[in-house]
Amino acid sequence: MSLNRRAFVGAAAIALVAGPALAADAPGTVAAKKLYPFLELYLGIPPADRSKFVMAYYLRSNGKPATGVTLTLISAGGARSVIPIGADGRLLKTPTLADLKDGKVAITKADAADKFQLNMELQPVARMAQTVPAAEVAASIAQCRAAIKAKAGVIGFAAPKIEQVTFAGVTSGTAVMMDGATVALPLFEGMPAYNPTAMANVASLKFPKAPSRALLLGKK
Repeated sequence: MSLNRRAFVGAAAIALVAGPALAADAPGTVAAKKLYPFLELYLGIPPADRSKFVMAYYLRSNGKPATGVTLTLISAGGARSVIPIGADGRLLKTPTLADLKDGKVAITKADAADKFQLNMELQPVARMAQTVPAAEVAASIAQCRAAIKAKAGVIGFAAPKIEQVTFAGVTSGTAVMMDGATVALPLFEGMPAYNPTAMANVASLKFPKAPSRALLLGKK
């Protein structure tokens, strides 16, 4: 998989096809580390330095959440456990470092012709609600930015500079300033975005409804 600035922050995608291209030791399996790109780097960060952001993986087919596929994690010792897939396509189980090193994932598809894509996102640890404290997401941006900077040499490419949080599932948002004034949040790729450097003295972020999720991104 080619590496670029956007790959690390949400545009990483691999074709999930149970065949030779991603096969591990047998047809219908893929190495766990291929299904979870960059997760090994994330888990290698001390827990206290990654407590405010997570790596999330979504399985999709034709741009929609995946259906008709079962993923089973097979550890190096042979233990098997199903990887649950949420209604939004998110993989609800992540492997341990040991499983990433030696484990595999078995892929069972209802239709052998189906093809799936895996997308990776960096997300802040913040409760999604109609009102979100600005300090929570600002802290996530700062911690994620510091973690990527620390790992930049290991990643081996121009790591992105995390500067903002965008909110999916809503079309608009408002920044409520410390003095009570309100300012419309700018849009980034169709989503309201908050950049604490560009918009100072923000107390909270308000939305017409709770966002479905938030993404940590750079400017490009």
